[in-house]
Amino acid sequence: MTTTIGRAPAAATRRGRIRPGAVTAAAAAIALTAALAACGSSSSAAAHSAAASDPAVSLATSLSTSQDSWAIVPMSANPAFWQVFVRPAKSATWKLVTPPGVADNGGLVATADAGSGLTVAVRPSQDLTFSPLAATANAGSTWSAPSPLSAGVAASPGALAVQGSQLAALLGNGTIEASADGGDTWRTVAKPGAIVASPAGKKCGTAAITSIAFGPTPAEIVAAADCGATDSVGLFSYTSSDGWQQLRFPVSGQLVRLSAGSALIRTKAGLTELWDGAYGWYAYAPLATPSQSGPAWSVSAPLPVTSAVTASGGLSGAMPSAAGAWVLLAGGQAATIAGPGKQWLLLPPVPAHTSVLASGPGSAIDALAVSGATLTVWQLDHGSTVWAKAQTISVPIQYGSSS
Repeated sequence: MTTTIGRAPAAATRRGRIRPGAVTAAAAAIALTAALAACGSSSSAAAHSAAASDPAVSLATSLSTSQDSWAIVPMSANPAFWQVFVRPAKSATWKLVTPPGVADNGGLVATADAGSGLTVAVRPSQDLTFSPLAATANAGSTWSAPSPLSAGVAASPGALAVQGSQLAALLGNGTIEASADGGDTWRTVAKPGAIVASPAGKKCGTAAITSIAFGPTPAEIVAAADCGATDSVGLFSYTSSDGWQQLRFPVSGQLVRLSAGSALIRTKAGLTELWDGAYGWYAYAPLATPSQSGPAWSVSAPLPVTSAVTASGGLSGAMPSAAGAWVLLAGGQAATIAGPGKQWLLLPPVPAHTSVLASGPGSAIDALAVSGATLTVWQLDHGSTVWAKAQTISVPIQYGSSS
């Protein structure tokens, strides 16, 4: 199937409002022993060095809600033209729905809410010095424009979080801002260096915050950072009454990705996915109550690989709290996990130029591959070992423009 999108991205860089315009992770059932064999060649000293400290994972990612699958993909190169694609749950095909009106060569950071909601922050490029935002509640059919962030959003896929009308954003200078009205107004929760200077931050020895999310309630913001004192991820929670306090993950390691209710950690044994329960974020807090001391986190068995993660994202699960996840690894390897209680599955080598994986129709996995201005969707059906071409989308990029 070939689709040509007839709307060219806009090239504006001015300040102002943007004009309106998943799966249960299933794939080839390849044994984990095959995963180890396939990835064994990555265990060189160089691979170990890369894996020991994954760089900020690419902004290219996918997110799933109960209604839609979303993909954030860079098209072309030098410069990249970042695009937003959506596949509604009842559709077998993807479509381009990039919000118009602002140059997006600096990258897009997105966060998904329940249903069909998606909020996108545009990283500064060209003449932009702030981050415009765009939000949709109808799978990209129309976009609204919340008030822009005062400075550029951080270059992290976990720099934006949403829960209902609550938004939180991590800026490139370390500031954390929050909004209680869908982005119409913003307040500063933490100034640059505030967490580092707090008693909890000093104990951690943190250098910088890398990701944010919401805790069990919208009033609680969670921030993650690398702790220099322990060489592992540090987790901090904020409430207006208690300020910042340090929490603990049930496993020790370095953060690869933090999202709503889940986290991907690189431990000494490999990649481990965690999902929070009723008290997940807080069960390991110093002041946790007895009622919060029961099983709070679901912790996967590790995927014992050493190669670097080049991209990661979410896959829809049977329930919002049981979402799956995927990782792309160096060398064309990829793996998925369906949710708590499931095992990692290594997929057949992904098609060339694959940027992200995403939930496909039914129980399929989609691989979105980019070549110039063409996006090719490859599909892996449940139980299959062969990727099949399912769709191509020609994106009408205006070369010489800026979005």
